[in-house]
Amino acid sequence: DVSQFYYGLCNRALWPLMHFMISNCHFNVGQWRQYRAVNEAFAECAINEAGQGDMLWIQDFHLALTPRSIRARRKDLPIGIFWHVPFPPVELYRVFPWRRELLMGMLGSDLIGFHTDSYVRHFLNSCLRVLGAEIDFERAQVHFEGHTTKVAAFPLGIPVDYFEDLASSSRTQEKSARIRRGLRSEVVVLGVDRLDYTKGILERLLGFERFLERNPHYHRRVTLVLIAVPSRTKVTEYAMLKRQLDEAVGRVIGRFSSDGWVPIRYLYTQFGAEDLVAHYQAADIALLTPLRDGMNLVAKEFIASHPNDDAVLILSEFAGAAEELTEALLVNPYNTDAIADRLREALEMRPEVRAERMRALRDKIRGNNLERWSANFLTALTSEFGVEPQSAAHA
Repeated sequence: DVSQFYYGLCNRALWPLMHFMISNCHFNVGQWRQYRAVNEAFAECAINEAGQGDMLWIQDFHLALTPRSIRARRKDLPIGIFWHVPFPPVELYRVFPWRRELLMGMLGSDLIGFHTDSYVRHFLNSCLRVLGAEIDFERAQVHFEGHTTKVAAFPLGIPVDYFEDLASSSRTQEKSARIRRGLRSEVVVLGVDRLDYTKGILERLLGFERFLERNPHYHRRVTLVLIAVPSRTKVTEYAMLKRQLDEAVGRVIGRFSSDGWVPIRYLYTQFGAEDLVAHYQAADIALLTPLRDGMNLVAKEFIASHPNDDAVLILSEFAGAAEELTEALLVNPYNTDAIADRLREALEMRPEVRAERMRALRDKIRGNNLERWSANFLTALTSEFGVEPQSAAHA
């Protein structure tokens, strides 16, 4: 199951497809059969566990077929699914060999949630052109096989209070100060990601390298801390990316290091929450450049970890969070010169402008935190199923 379902169909077919990277897709009929079997096993378990008056909230692309399997046997249950990754335009989605089955599986739900309105539109267009379903674009509803499914955007939030409390603790602040002392750098730029080809880590390095080329007066003053969290190490593409990243880091360090200054601190490891927030706090600039991302919660965690509004967020315009966090400095991660320009802009931004932008960003993440996201989805699900919304909290 793990080999064929998770490392196979999920990570070598659906993951790259959903991130618009069809050149990384590998389609295998045996893996698809195992994906169906695992989804059926989850459906069977859910049916056995769900009591009268319960609702089912299914998470992510690993279980796209589960809603339809449950719906066939338990029409009394409100079913929702949240899609934690992007959804591609129909022109890309259509390459998937089992494109009809996947959509039909999802449409067993009463409510389907995505991070952004653009992903909602892509899904509705796919239902129209792949299934020939009846679409009410104004209400964002899909009518198919006698069932109506509502589709909506629910931008995922973070537990803001948790990160703010961590950031204000004396232990975290002491760790942050130690990190700054250890780096001995006037300005710290931070990048944090799982080691994944969708995250634009190599593009980030190229942008930082271009910044150093064009701004020699910032040498020995700016250090990039690059945290790459190990991920899916058994998948060939990820092992290859690790080698490429190691080589790129070595090249930039060898090219620019001087007088004891090293331009990059490269950390290939997993951090606990306290250590991660300490690194957020130690940084003056976050440089987050995914080539495609459903949301990017690191951006929101970074904002929450700077209650003094003393930092700048540079964010890829292809992250779902970019539609929400418009006060960040948005950048095209494929444009090396643009990354270099944004870094310089962040470095030279006036303190009052920096504070104003960060205050606006913090207001947004507080207004749409994790609890609000969850409550909004469950309330919408009960409403779509015809249950009084007041019962959502109880359920």
